[in-house]
Amino acid sequence: MCGKVFRFKTTDLTFCFELSPLSYIKEPFEVEVSCNKQVIRLSDCLAGDVFICAGQANIGMPLKDTFENRVKDDSRIRFYDVPKMPYANAHLEFPTYYQTDAKWDTCHRQSAMNFSAIGYHVSQCLKDEMDVPIGIISCSQPETSVFSWAGMLELCQIPGLSKYLNNYRAELTKYKTLDEYSEKYNRHLPQTIELYNEFRQLEKSGISAPQIFERLGKRRSEFLLPMGPKHPNRPAGTFETMVKSIFPFPVKSILFYQGEADCDHGELYEEAFKAMIKSWRRVFQDPTLPFVFVQIAGFGYPKISETGAALVREAQQKCISFLNNVYMASAVDLGDENNLHPKEKVILSKRIANVILEKVYRRGKNNLSPAYFSYQISENQMIIFTEFNNLNLISHSKQNLGFKISLDGDTFIDTDQISLMNNQILVRNAKKIKELRYCFTNYPHCDIYSTNDLPLLPFRIRMEQ
Repeated sequence: MCGKVFRFKTTDLTFCFELSPLSYIKEPFEVEVSCNKQVIRLSDCLAGDVFICAGQANIGMPLKDTFENRVKDDSRIRFYDVPKMPYANAHLEFPTYYQTDAKWDTCHRQSAMNFSAIGYHVSQCLKDEMDVPIGIISCSQPETSVFSWAGMLELCQIPGLSKYLNNYRAELTKYKTLDEYSEKYNRHLPQTIELYNEFRQLEKSGISAPQIFERLGKRRSEFLLPMGPKHPNRPAGTFETMVKSIFPFPVKSILFYQGEADCDHGELYEEAFKAMIKSWRRVFQDPTLPFVFVQIAGFGYPKISETGAALVREAQQKCISFLNNVYMASAVDLGDENNLHPKEKVILSKRIANVILEKVYRRGKNNLSPAYFSYQISENQMIIFTEFNNLNLISHSKQNLGFKISLDGDTFIDTDQISLMNNQILVRNAKKIKELRYCFTNYPHCDIYSTNDLPLLPFRIRMEQ
C-alpha cells in the first residue's frame, strides 16, 4: 500500500490487522492484500475522516424524501449503509426483507439520493470546510428506543433502568418456548413491514400523523411484532446486530439522532443515553470518542402527554458535557406538527457540521444553541443566565413569546413580563411565580434565538420557595 509492504501472520480464516495512522490521501490509491493462494486488489481508496450517522428514521431519511435533494457529485465523499438487521442471520430466514450486500459507494446522484440526507449534507459541509476525504457510515433503524442502542453490559449496571429491563423480561415470560415466540414473530413480520411501508407512503403524500394513526391504528396493534429476542427494539438489540458490525474500525465522531420512540419514559432517557455512550466507546476502544447528537424536533405526538417530548429534550440537554466530549445540535424549531419526520434537513445538517467543526476540529465558536444555566431573583425581578453560546439573544417576533408561568404550580399562562438583555433573560414581577417554562411542550413555537440564529433550548425553572 502506497509503496510499502506490511506482513502479518494469521491464525484463522477471519482476521483483522491494524496499521499506523495514515496522513490524509486525497487522490485514489490501490491496496493489494495477498496470501499464498489469493490476491485481492482494493481500488479507488482514500484516506480521510469517517463519521457514523446513527439513530431512528430521521437520520436515516434518504435525500430523495427531503426538500433539498439536489446532488453534487464528489469523489472525495464516500457512503456506507449498514444493513438493517433486527437479529443475527435475519437475512437467511427472510432474504426478501433483509439484504447484506452493502458496500462503500462514491457520492454521485444515485448513491446520494438513497443515502441519509443528514449524512450527505454534513459530509458536504465538512469536506468543503476541511478539504479532506470524508466517509459517512449510516446506521439507522426506525422506531427504536435508546435502550436498543446501548449495550446490555452498561444497561444492567444502572439500577434506575431496572424498570425497563423488567418489562422486557415480563414480555419473554409470555412464551413457553423460543419456537413459540419465533412462530408468532415470523407470522407477524410480513404484515408489520407492509404496514410500515404504507405508513411511510401516506406520510410522504402529506397526510397528517393523526390521520395515519387513525387509519392504521387497529391493523397496527393487531400485527404488532412481539417483543423478544428477534425484535429490533429489544434492549441492546440494535447495538448487538448493527453497531457491532462496524467496530473496531476507528471513526472521527458519532452523529446520533434518536429519542422520538422514548417520549413515554423520558425520566429514564438521561441514564440510558449515557449508558449508550459508554457502550459505543467500549466497543470502539476509544474512551474519548466524540458524540454529537440531535435534540429531537417538534411534533404533535397525538398519543402522549403534552410534555412527553419536552421531558426527553430536557434529558438530552443534561447529557451535554464538554469535559466528556458530548455535544448537542437542536432541531426543536425545525419540526412539523403533523409529521414525525420533517423534510427540512439542510439547516439541521449545517448546525451539526458546525458543532463538529468547533468541537472536533477546533474551528469556530458559538455553534451550540444557548441554554438555561441558572437564575437569581433580585427584588421583584428574575435574571436568567444562559450558557453554551455567548452571543446576544433576540426575539424573532420582537415580543419575547414562548414563556409561561404558574402561580400555583399546576396551571400555566402566557406572560408578557419578559425582556432580553445581551445573553440574559429578565422576568419582571417574579416573586409570586412558582414555575417558569419556555417552549416546554411537544411542539413548541420557538421565538428566542442567538444572533447567529440558533434557538434557545426549551427549559423549565421550579422556583425555590
